[in-house]
Amino acid sequence: MRKRWTEQIKGVVRPLLYQLFSSGKDSYSCPLCGYQGPFKDKRISRDPDLVRLDSKCLGCGSAERHRIQHLVLSEVLKDWNPGEKSMLHIAPEFCLQPLLKQQFGTYDTADLFAPNVDFKEDIQKMSFADATYDCVMVSRVLTIPPDLNASISEVRRILKPGGIGIIAETYTHDKNLEYREMRNGRSRQIGLDTLDLLRLQFSQVEHFDSFRYDRKFQLINRMSLKGQPKDDYPDVIRVKGQGFMDLVAVCRV
Repeated sequence: MRKRWTEQIKGVVRPLLYQLFSSGKDSYSCPLCGYQGPFKDKRISRDPDLVRLDSKCLGCGSAERHRIQHLVLSEVLKDWNPGEKSMLHIAPEFCLQPLLKQQFGTYDTADLFAPNVDFKEDIQKMSFADATYDCVMVSRVLTIPPDLNASISEVRRILKPGGIGIIAETYTHDKNLEYREMRNGRSRQIGLDTLDLLRLQFSQVEHFDSFRYDRKFQLINRMSLKGQPKDDYPDVIRVKGQGFMDLVAVCRV
C-alpha cells in the first residue's frame, strides 16, 4: 500500500517540478490521461549522444508510439462496439492497458517472457484456436521472433472474420535488416517491406501516421544526435529536420 501511495504522490509532484524547471519548453496534451504541459526528453544512448526530445508524458508515462496507438484505436473502434468484442494484446504496455480493459468485453494479454500476462505464448506458434479474437494488437514485437512470416500468419489465423489486427512497429529502414544471429534479443530491424508481408496475409492494410492527428499530442520522434537533428530515415516516415514518425498498420480480415 505504501508503494502505491508513493507512486501516486510522485505522479503529482514530478510533473509540477518538471514544469517549474522547464520553462520555455513547448506544452503538449496527452490523449491517454489528459495531462497538459511539457513532455520529458528520453535519452536513448550516451555514446553516441542520442536523445528523443519531448517524448514522455509526465502524467501516464506514454511515449509517441503509445499516444498514436491510442488515437488510432479510438478512430478505428469508434463504430465497432468493442464492448461486445474480444481483444488479445501481445506484449502489452502498461499505459495502454486500463483504457483497453474498459473498452473491450474480453481483454486478454500474452507474452512469451513477460510476467503478469494471461497467456505465455510464442507469437510464431500460438496455442489459440483459429478465429478466437476480434482484435489482436502487436506493438514493437516483430523485431524479436526469428520467423517473421510465421508471426504475421499466426496473428491472421487467430482473428475472426471481420477482425482487425493493429500492428505498430518502428519502420526505420526501407527493407528488413535481418541478423544472422540474435542481437540483444532481436532478430532484425524492421523495414517498410514488412507492410508488403502484411498485405499478403490480410484483405486490407491501411497505415495511419503521425501527421493524421493534431500536433498538440506530440507524435513525432524528434531525434537529436550530439545536439543536432537526426532525420536520415526513409522518406515515408522522415520528418525533415526533426526525425521520424510512427506508422500503425490496421489490418482487416
